[in-house]
Amino acid sequence: MTAPKIGIKNLVKAGWVPANTSSVTPSFSTGWYDRKSVSPQVTFTDPILTPVSGGQTGFFGMKSNGTPSKYWDGTIAVNLWVTREALETEAVNPKQYIYEMREEIDRILQAGYGSVSGLDYVSWLGGFEKVDAEEKPVVYRFVGTVGFGYLK
Repeated sequence: MTAPKIGIKNLVKAGWVPANTSSVTPSFSTGWYDRKSVSPQVTFTDPILTPVSGGQTGFFGMKSNGTPSKYWDGTIAVNLWVTREALETEAVNPKQYIYEMREEIDRILQAGYGSVSGLDYVSWLGGFEKVDAEEKPVVYRFVGTVGFGYLK
């Protein structure tokens, strides 16, 4: 199985349609925001895994060979980052571009709901906007979450 944050990043990157986001394609990474980059960015970080059910042990049930299994419910932080300077040549408002990025990720994940190898599902869970005004240039950001689950 591919690491969930890599599989989800690859799904979003492969499904991105620039025409849906003011003809601008961001960079995609499983690292944190790169302040040196001039392009908008989508980062996939901080996976959280929780076993579903199973009481104290976290085991979900027994496999046919007698070994225990767990069902993992997980989330990954998906941050969208853009500066006004990154969109100057396109004359796009960064808040509009953040909105378009959110909608594009939601579209891609709905279309690829069960297509990430090893995962039963992926789902856009939303998030919130944040403006990092102390940064120069100002960074417009959306702090989002993608959910996923798999049986191990």
